[in-house]
Amino acid sequence: MDLAFYNNNKYTLNYQNEVTKKIVRKILKGLCENKQGKSPGTVDYSRKKIVDYFAEAELLFTLHDLSQSGEVEIELFPQMARQLKQVYDAPQVWKFKKEMNVKKIHKMNLPMFLTLLKRKLFQVIDADETFDKHFNVLDMQKKNTVDLDVLRTYLGLVGDKISPEDFDFFVKYNTEGKRGAIPPSDDPTRSLAITAGEYRDMLTCYQHI
Repeated sequence: MDLAFYNNNKYTLNYQNEVTKKIVRKILKGLCENKQGKSPGTVDYSRKKIVDYFAEAELLFTLHDLSQSGEVEIELFPQMARQLKQVYDAPQVWKFKKEMNVKKIHKMNLPMFLTLLKRKLFQVIDADETFDKHFNVLDMQKKNTVDLDVLRTYLGLVGDKISPEDFDFFVKYNTEGKRGAIPPSDDPTRSLAITAGEYRDMLTCYQHI
């Protein structure tokens, strides 16, 4: 979903709330001011990711605001942030709750939710860029899919090496419900490729378990 149309650094942001536009414009301004050493393609990639990210965040807040009061419980923030691919482990959740208790904050409105998301925004953006670069290297035929046997071999040789058993588990875990469970690697009926989204979800799941 491309929500940004820009010309000479002037943006039209099609958000539902004016506060979202203001927050995103401020972030994009900072991005443009600190782009030294980054290629135009990298800056444009980050810019689009940021615009789309806050569109998802705005929608997510609306879905959690069941009473339509404009506020949700502050304790829901780590859970909501995880839905937007921000990582909050148990110690970080405890630290966040302690911070909110000290500040006597029990509910958050949309501006506060979006502001809290800024804390880990670029971790998500940078991680997505890294995933996409690696996926594009593996996608040698440019079909927007990667052969599972190629990926299994690659992940068994580099970084935190993944065993064949773990590989099958993580592929199944991250594709089940989307197009059906992935059979074992020796099953001739199994799927042969994985999409970019499934690749990212699989490695994100593996990294944080």
